[in-house]
Amino acid sequence: MKKIFVFFFILTFGLFSTSYAEENNEIVSANFLASKGFISDNSNNPTNYRLNETITRKEMIKIVVKVAGLEVEEKCEKKFSDVSEDWGCKYIESALKAGFISFNNGVFRPDENITKTESLKLVFKARGIQKLYNTSHWQEDYMKTAFDLGLITAQYSDYNTNAFRGWIFIVIAKTYEDIKNTIYSDEANIQ
Repeated sequence: MKKIFVFFFILTFGLFSTSYAEENNEIVSANFLASKGFISDNSNNPTNYRLNETITRKEMIKIVVKVAGLEVEEKCEKKFSDVSEDWGCKYIESALKAGFISFNNGVFRPDENITKTESLKLVFKARGIQKLYNTSHWQEDYMKTAFDLGLITAQYSDYNTNAFRGWIFIVIAKTYEDIKNTIYSDEANIQ
């Protein structure tokens, strides 16, 4: 009985520690991005980062436009038929002008969730990262490159999986050397 309890305790503690380290990395990444002005600063109340929620295409575009330091026009020309003249329009059109997105049938689907691979492609464009692969499957190319560069910790094959805010914040933060070398080492996960 004692062995079962010890095994259960170790298993539970191990899962909690991994989960805690991952959540901590998400918060640290979000705070880092906030310090750069890419997202709103919620360091005093990290639950407001909504790390476990999906992110829309419009929200992701705003972040990568800020990450890339693109100039944002205050007016919206309504280039996409499904983009209203709300806050997102100017970011979407800036991303279009920079070549981050394409004018595919005149629609953008701003309020749909963005997938992991779509978000990786945008991060690569914003940070000037080149793909290491160039096969006939663009999604696999971005995923494998992100894995090889250490931006993601596991490969995946369901390229339509939605991205979560915490995951995206970690990926973007890892593209900056000043945080990558201090926070995302194996030793940092034990702190």
